[in-house]
Amino acid sequence: MRQIDPAFTGQPTDSKAHKAVDPAPTRWQYRMERLWLTPMFRAMIRTGIPSFGFVFLFTWYINDPVRIAAMIDWYEGAVSAVQDRPEFMVSLLRIEGASEDLQDDIQEALPIDLPLSQFRLDMGELRSLLVDLDPVLDAEVRVKSGGVLLLRVTERTPAVAWSYDDGIEILDATGQRVATLSDIESAGGLPLIAGEGAEKNVPEALTLIAAASPINDRLIGLARIGNRRWDVVLTGDQRIALPEDAPAAALDRALAMNAAKDVLARDVRVVDLRLPGRPILRLSQPARAELKRLQDLERLSLVNTEGTQ
Repeated sequence: MRQIDPAFTGQPTDSKAHKAVDPAPTRWQYRMERLWLTPMFRAMIRTGIPSFGFVFLFTWYINDPVRIAAMIDWYEGAVSAVQDRPEFMVSLLRIEGASEDLQDDIQEALPIDLPLSQFRLDMGELRSLLVDLDPVLDAEVRVKSGGVLLLRVTERTPAVAWSYDDGIEILDATGQRVATLSDIESAGGLPLIAGEGAEKNVPEALTLIAAASPINDRLIGLARIGNRRWDVVLTGDQRIALPEDAPAAALDRALAMNAAKDVLARDVRVVDLRLPGRPILRLSQPARAELKRLQDLERLSLVNTEGTQ
C-alpha cells in the first residue's frame, strides 16, 4: 500500500508519536521484581518486619513499671473475679474415717482457711500433708458439690506398744509409728515389745505372740535382746529365751514341753532354747537353794549308809 505523506494532508508531524515504546522494564524495576520473587524477602516483608515492629512497640510500651503494675493488677483482678465466684467457693470441711484426736491433728496440720476458692486448693499437697501424719495410712482429698472439702482418711491399726528408752509408742503391723503414749497403762490390751530394734521386727514379734496363745494369760510381752533375738517375758519373772534362727519353732517346742511336763508351773526362771536340741532350765534362787539342800541331804545319806556298812 502506498503511504500518504503527512505533509500532503496538511497535518503537523510528531516524531515522538512515531517513536516505538520499549516494553522491557527498567533496570531498577527488574531488580525489584527479581527480589520480590525471593521467598526469604517476601517472608521478611510480610512477616518479619511487622513482627519486629510489633515486638519493638510492645517492648517500648511495657518498659514502664507503672504500666507493668497496672497490667498485673488487671490480670489478677480478672482471674480473681472468676475464681472467687460463689459457685467455686469451698466453705465447709468434712473429715471421714478419723478419730477425734486425729481430726484435731488434721485441722492443725492443714493450712486451710475457709471459705476459699477451690482453684486455690492444691489437692496433691493436702493429700501429702495428710499421709505424712503418723496415724494416717492413706487419704483421699476432693471437693464435693455444695462447697464441701472432703478429707477421707484410713487410719493405721495399732498392733503393738513399743517401750524404749525415750518413751512408749504405738506401732502398726509394719512397725510404722501410730501414736506416742505417756505411760504403759495407756496401751490397754496391746501386746508389748521392748528393746533396741524391736520396732524393725514387728511382723516377727506378732508371729511369736500368735504362737504363744496357749499361755496368753501369762504373756507380758517380748523383749529384743542385742537386736538379734527375742525373749518371751511371762508373769512370775519367767522368760523363754528363743534362738536367733527359727524362733517360732523353738517357742512351739517350749510350749510342748510345758504341756507335757508343766515346766512353766515349776520354779523355773528361764527356759533357754538358744542351743538347738538342748534346752536348758534355769531355776530360781529359792529353787536352787532347795535343790542344793536336797543334794546335800542325799550325799549325807550316802555317807551314813557307807559308814554303817
